[in-house]
Amino acid sequence: MAPTTSRWRALAALLRPDARRWVGLGALVGLSSALALAGPLVVRRIVDIATAGVTGADGADAESRITTLAIVFLTIAVVTQLILVAVAWFATVTAWRTTNQIRLDMARHVLGLDHEFHRTHTPGELIQRVDGDVTSVSDFLGRVVPKLVGALTLVGGMLVVLAFIDWRVAVGATLYVLLAAASVVRGRHRAVGESSDEMGAYAALYGGIEERLTASEDLRANGAGRHAMWRFIDESARTMRSSVRRESAFLRLWWAVQGSVALGSVAALVAGTALVASGAITIGTAFLLFQYVLLLERPLEDVVQQLETVQKANGAMVRVIDLLAVQPAVVDDGTTVPSDGPLEVSFDHLGFDYGDGESVLTDVHLTLGAGRSMGIVGRTGSGKTTLSRLVLRLVEATAGELRLNGVPIADIPFSTLRRRVAMIPQEVELFSGTIRDNVTLFDPSPSDAQVERALEQAGLAALVAGGIHRELGAGGAGLSAGEAQLLALARVWLRDPDLVVLDEATARVDPETEAKLDDAVTALMKGRTTLVIAHRLSTLRHVDEILVLDHGRVLEHGERDALAADTTSRFHHLLEVALEPGAPDAAEDLELLA
Repeated sequence: MAPTTSRWRALAALLRPDARRWVGLGALVGLSSALALAGPLVVRRIVDIATAGVTGADGADAESRITTLAIVFLTIAVVTQLILVAVAWFATVTAWRTTNQIRLDMARHVLGLDHEFHRTHTPGELIQRVDGDVTSVSDFLGRVVPKLVGALTLVGGMLVVLAFIDWRVAVGATLYVLLAAASVVRGRHRAVGESSDEMGAYAALYGGIEERLTASEDLRANGAGRHAMWRFIDESARTMRSSVRRESAFLRLWWAVQGSVALGSVAALVAGTALVASGAITIGTAFLLFQYVLLLERPLEDVVQQLETVQKANGAMVRVIDLLAVQPAVVDDGTTVPSDGPLEVSFDHLGFDYGDGESVLTDVHLTLGAGRSMGIVGRTGSGKTTLSRLVLRLVEATAGELRLNGVPIADIPFSTLRRRVAMIPQEVELFSGTIRDNVTLFDPSPSDAQVERALEQAGLAALVAGGIHRELGAGGAGLSAGEAQLLALARVWLRDPDLVVLDEATARVDPETEAKLDDAVTALMKGRTTLVIAHRLSTLRHVDEILVLDHGRVLEHGERDALAADTTSRFHHLLEVALEPGAPDAAEDLELLA
């Protein structure tokens, strides 16, 4: 009961911002239901007058009354149709207003979740949940809610009208409504589970497709396309089986409702005939009873037709609520701003693991002075990238504390941290848009002159000459890998941070671009604290200190020149290995021994 209650509470919370619109929609739906009930009452009166057998002057008067009632009936029918059109339009607009806000809230929530969440959820799955699930909720609000409210109003009004006419007819109609509702509810529970399973299967399918499309080059290059296709076929088959089970559940439910409608029509004819024969009701009332049963057929069929939407929305609402209930491990509740200028970085017995019991960093204890630079080296899996994520507060330390200018990083607001700490990653993400958009990340506040200056400082004067409003294709099509890396540097120049993290920034560029990047990075490091993560030792020629990590522990830390000259140091040993015949970048690494 608790999950259902929370679901309804969540739905009410979603509707609350547009409460006036939903109340207005409810009034329109109520009016259309009242008119739908009034039509058969007018017909009942016409039938009773026509079967009274009036002749003479009274007959002419009866004919006039029937004509008037017929005009009233036609007017009711036309107005009812107009109101139904208004309800459909108003419901669609209101539903989209409400669910667009939900999309914004969910996108903001997902973007605010920590690295661990995104590590265990594929982008395809999140797209399905943020957009696909919310679309299902929108369909429910725009198409089902108005019909559901209309059906409830119609049934309630019908029973009230019949109670005033004849209590026996009202009791029979109530029993019929209860039996019809029971047949729907009975089949609903299985349909709910099947629909939710189908949505989960589709989410997994889309996630797999997105994952394989992203890795298409690797799959083709390594001859794994056949394996990827078989996985796709397996996931598609699993999704199809889920869809067949859901369709079967709905088909059984449809037959149950159709049986209820047929049974109700027969019962109305038999009961009406018997009551007319006994003189308990008039022919017009019997006709009214039959008309009301036929009137109930429409909302019942609507329920069957829209039940798939209801079940998808039901499953989608559960998934929306579950996603919004996920709490980020990294919370923005800081209120302290570090002093201006380059940031001192202090690792105070820092430790980290991803919750699997495997320690990634253990007892990292050191301080990097403000305005100084430190190169971080170590084998793959030694914890270099994790250390950079801690500095950016993409993850939270599980032991110890990280401080910037003496302020615990958890006490610094995200807005301040994102402004004063920047990262140049190994793999740069570019977007469909202009060069300016990709430098500013769609922030309209920097001027064109500021963007152009940042590009020139990053060594991309050629892009400035070509115009910063030139459109790039999807994924930054139109720029080379080296230009993309330099553009990432331009983003940092534009932000003018106090602490810069370079994560293998030169790993994927050619020597010419590396030279440009090296010059730009050297200029960027001046007056800023810098962390440089590198496998290629040639990128560390300008740093002040060296940190060697091994299995998440500090193996060595000290001045670069001192460690390079110390024949017993691990860093000196790494340089000697780099100078062995056939070692990559040996020529560049010679400078490090100087």
